[in-house]
Amino acid sequence: MRFLMVYRTVAVSLGLSVMSVTTMQPVLADGNLTLPFANPNPRITSWTDHHYPTRQEDGIMVRFDGATGYAYDGHRGTDFAVPSNTPVVAADDGTVIYSEWSDSGGWGVVIDHAFDRTAYFHNNQLFVYPGQHVSRGQLIALSGSTGNSTGPHVHFEVRDLLVPWHSVDPYGWTGPGQDPWRWDMGYLWTSNPPVPFLLPLAFPGGARWNYWYGADGPPPPVRWQLRDGGRGLAGYAAQWDADPGATAHRTTSATGTAAVPGPGSHTLHLRVFDRAGTSADVTYLYLYDVEPPSSVLHVDRATSSALNLHWSASDSLSGIKDVAVEVAAGSSPYRPWFSQSADQPSAGTSLGALRFFGDAGGDYQFRLTVRDAARNAGTPVVVSGSVPAASGIPPTAADRSILGPLPDQPDGAPPVMGVRQEHPSAAGAWLLGTDASIHALAGERPVVSAAPASAAAAVDVATLPSGPLRLLADGTTWTSTGTAGPRFAVSNPVRLLAASDGAVMAVAADGTIAGAPSNAALPAGATVVDAALFPGTHSGLALDSGGAVHAFGGVDAAVAVTPSSWTLPAQPAAITLAGTAQSPAGVLTDASGDWQIFGSLLVLPDATFGGPAFDPVTGLPVR
Repeated sequence: MRFLMVYRTVAVSLGLSVMSVTTMQPVLADGNLTLPFANPNPRITSWTDHHYPTRQEDGIMVRFDGATGYAYDGHRGTDFAVPSNTPVVAADDGTVIYSEWSDSGGWGVVIDHAFDRTAYFHNNQLFVYPGQHVSRGQLIALSGSTGNSTGPHVHFEVRDLLVPWHSVDPYGWTGPGQDPWRWDMGYLWTSNPPVPFLLPLAFPGGARWNYWYGADGPPPPVRWQLRDGGRGLAGYAAQWDADPGATAHRTTSATGTAAVPGPGSHTLHLRVFDRAGTSADVTYLYLYDVEPPSSVLHVDRATSSALNLHWSASDSLSGIKDVAVEVAAGSSPYRPWFSQSADQPSAGTSLGALRFFGDAGGDYQFRLTVRDAARNAGTPVVVSGSVPAASGIPPTAADRSILGPLPDQPDGAPPVMGVRQEHPSAAGAWLLGTDASIHALAGERPVVSAAPASAAAAVDVATLPSGPLRLLADGTTWTSTGTAGPRFAVSNPVRLLAASDGAVMAVAADGTIAGAPSNAALPAGATVVDAALFPGTHSGLALDSGGAVHAFGGVDAAVAVTPSSWTLPAQPAAITLAGTAQSPAGVLTDASGDWQIFGSLLVLPDATFGGPAFDPVTGLPVR
C-alpha cells in the first residue's frame, strides 16, 4: 500500500540555534529526567516539532516557545550535537525494552521509566540489553551517526506511556496560547545536573554482542580491553549471568578473555573499578542456539478451488526467523511460492495461515521449511492437497476493485479465484467467494457455510454477534448455516452494513440504503462503490464512483469535513469511518491501493490499517 503522506526519518542538523539548557528553563516544577550525557550546555540542532511530532511533513514547524523553523518538520525528539563516542547515559531509572539496530535510527535504546519512556538513537555502540534494569546516569551507549543521520548527535526522544506511544517534548510549552500538541506533559527536566557517567569503559571483541550463533558455529571467546576514565584503572571482575559485585576479587589488568559457557542466552558481566573507589557493572549479551526448530504444516480438505494451509513452527531459544513454502503441481519440481522473515523473532511458537488457489482437479504438494534466528534449519515438512474437479471459480473484476491489483504470480502458479469481499473477524479475516462460500485468513479455521437456497451471486458479508451474514445480488441474506435472513427490496446491492446493535442495512448502487433513516443522494451517472457507518449509529457516508462522499441517515454535517474532490490516481474503491458526524475521520482508498485520510488519525482504530496483505512473490493474500 502506498501512502500519500510524505514521511522523513533523516536526522537533519539544521544548526539554527545554539541556546543552552540553563538559559531557557521555564519556572516550572522539576521533572524526572536528566540529560543523557555529561555536558550541561549542549548545542541543539533540531527541536521537537509541536505541530504533529509524528515524522509527518505538514508544512508547519513549531518549537517549544512558539517559534517556527527550529525543528525539521515532524521531528519527534531533540537532536543534541555531541561528538562521536560520547558516553550516553540513562536519563532516569528504568528497564530497557529495546536495544538493537534499525535502518532509520541506527543503534538505538528505549528505556521504560515510571512516568515515561526515553529513546536514544544513532549510537555507535550499545551496552545494555532488553529486560535489563538501569540506573540514572548508567552508561548505555556511545554516541555516533548510525542509521539515517547526517552527523554525530544524540537523537533523544521522550514518549508517554499510552498506546500508541506519543512523542512529547521534555522542555514543555512556553509559547503563547495552548500547546499545539495535546500529548505534551510539561517541563520534564530535573533541577539537578546530570549524574556523571560511570567510568572506566570496557570495549569487547571476539564474539558479536546480541547476535545469535548457531549454524555458523559456536561463538569465539569474548575478549575485552578497558579504558581509563581519568581517575585511574583498578582492574575488573568478570562473571557469566550474574553481577560479581563491588566486593569481588579484581583482576588488575586492562585486558581479559572468557569463553561463552555453551548454548543458550548468556550475559557477560564486567564490573570495572577505578582508583577513586567507583565501580560499574557493564553487561553484554551473547546468544548461542544449536537446536533446530520444529514445524507442522496442515492442508484443510478443499471444498472449492482454495486450499487453506495452516503452519506452526517452534524454537525455544532464538525463535523462528524465516518461513518458506514451496509448491509442486503433480510430479513437477517444487517452485518457490511463499516466504516471510520476522524482524524480531521471539522464542516459542509462531503460527500462520495462507491460501493457495488451485486449478479444478489439480493435485499439489507443499513443502514447508523454517529457520531460526541462529540460522538452524528444521526438517522440511511435505503435505499434499487436491482441488475438487468441479470447484473452479475464474478471476473476477471484484478482485481488483475490492482488494486492489494483485501482484503478478510466478510462472506455473494457478490463477487467483474470484474474491468478492474481505472482512475482519475476531481471529483474522473472512474472504467471501462469488459462490457465497466463506473462507478464513490467518489462524482461523474455515467457517462452515451452507449454500444459500438462492443461486444469485454473493455480494457482501457482514459480521453479526451470531456469525457471518451473506448478502446476495437478489437482495436476500443468508446465515452460515443456510438460514434465510432479512430480504431487502433493492436492485444491484453493493454493500451490507451491520450496526453495533445488530441492525443490518443494504446499500444499493443507486444510493438507496435499505434499513437506514434516509438514502444517499447521488449526482447523475454516479453509483455507490462503498459505504460505512459511524460507530454506534445507523448513519454514515457513502463513496460514489466519482470519488464524492455522501451522507445518509441525517449526518449531512459530516460531509463538510471530507475531501471535496477525488485526488487519488485510480478509481474509488473503499471508505472506512471512525469518530462521529460532528468530528468524523476516515480513509478513502482507490483501486490501486493508494489512500487519503480525513479527520484525525488518532481516532482511527489500529485495525483500519490492517487490511489484506499479499505475499510479494505470489500475489496471494496472507496474514
